[in-house]
Amino acid sequence: MVNNQPPEEERFEEEPPLEAFMEEEPPPKTRPLRKAVVMTVAAVVALAMLVQGSAFLFQHFSLDALRFTSESQQLEKEGDFEPFKEAVVAVQTDRGHGTGFIISESGDVLTNEHVIRGASSIYVHLPDGERYEATETKTDETNDLAMLALEGQPDNLPTLTLADTAAIPGNTVYVIGHPMTHSYITNKGEVKESHDAYQVLAITNAVFPGHSGSPVLSEEGEVVGMVYARTSGENGNGEGLAVPLRQILAFVEDDQALNRRF
Repeated sequence: MVNNQPPEEERFEEEPPLEAFMEEEPPPKTRPLRKAVVMTVAAVVALAMLVQGSAFLFQHFSLDALRFTSESQQLEKEGDFEPFKEAVVAVQTDRGHGTGFIISESGDVLTNEHVIRGASSIYVHLPDGERYEATETKTDETNDLAMLALEGQPDNLPTLTLADTAAIPGNTVYVIGHPMTHSYITNKGEVKESHDAYQVLAITNAVFPGHSGSPVLSEEGEVVGMVYARTSGENGNGEGLAVPLRQILAFVEDDQALNRRF
């Protein structure tokens, strides 16, 4: 039998791969301080997001919210509020949000002066999803009224009509607005007191943050006031205070037109 293998001293092992000659690089050293800072910042951001999310959930699903959304759904089953809701808008600024309503087809919007006070940007959201940048054209800090104009000059917008007759105690009224984290909520109440001399229309409708600038509507769907604040009630469930019709008309029209109405 012929042995073709080379002598033992002449045998060579197979050459190891190139990786075997490469020294493994040690993992980079982390700087403890930098790592701690990154972890702290991440924890703070996560906590802020958790708090913000919790606040949203608390407002959106609070007992008050469940009550007024349930009432709104029931009222909408009983009556047709859609034509009025089409003219109610959400007013969003870099400082917060409120409600407003359209009084002319070209886009004149009424809201509270305090809703836009100090704002560097104002946007008006319509029920159909359209959003317009807005500018204030007129304000009355004393009566807490502001007029906004929509950029782009939209035409044929739905409007609300200002009433000819002021509301009196006992009249049924409706408020449509954007309380807390909800939109287009309708609630029902009645005029409690009317103090024209003190520029206050007190209503039994419960109002919440975000209701500012909401129209107070008569049973005919005409504007008889505008929500601007609420009384301090138990558990924060305060009744509404509104700017009376007389002050709204004086703001929108001239004195001569006002005198013809009353």
